[in-house]
Amino acid sequence: MIRKLAHITSLIGHPVFVPIYGILAIVNFHLIVQSKLNAQPKWFWVGMFVLILSLLPLMGVMFVLNKYRAPHLAQINRKERRLAAWLLCLMYAVEFWVFNDFFFHPILKTFVLALCFSSGLLAVLNGFLKVSFHAFGWSGLFVLMLVLAQLNAPSFVFWVLLTLLAAGIVGTSRLILGVHSSREVYTGFITGLICNIAVYMIFYGRF
Repeated sequence: MIRKLAHITSLIGHPVFVPIYGILAIVNFHLIVQSKLNAQPKWFWVGMFVLILSLLPLMGVMFVLNKYRAPHLAQINRKERRLAAWLLCLMYAVEFWVFNDFFFHPILKTFVLALCFSSGLLAVLNGFLKVSFHAFGWSGLFVLMLVLAQLNAPSFVFWVLLTLLAAGIVGTSRLILGVHSSREVYTGFITGLICNIAVYMIFYGRF
């Protein structure tokens, strides 16, 4: 029963879905983005964000899984995990360049850059050691929530803590499934924090 719940949690918390959660957080909690979308077909825009930032990268990941015939990324070796990460990095870079005007606010553009740089760092890290993609991805979402908290403090503390709790649950599910060691989970989360904090400080000017 516990392993089944861990499988479900691991699936829901898959890093490919993290951009969906990030986009939903931005469009609902960033006041300027929220006001702009309220004057337009909001769900059309959200749907396009989801398609560009999550579904297209998911198709890329599925291509890698199919190529190596592995049921999930944890069962492919570091070389193949690195290939998947570079693929995501490339896709986010191309999307940022092609759809630059579509991401109409700096927070949206910075979010895409964070996804791009995070994927690139994951690719580099996996050349030396195995780290948890799940933990890395959720650390990025946690940093985003901290940035959004600056616009909504102190009422936003609940959402920040909820994101941190969710990240912990996802990391624990990876340990229960035995696909990562605690070091791999902690390394993924800490390096993800450093990477995303740096991106938001450099490109968004705040943290």
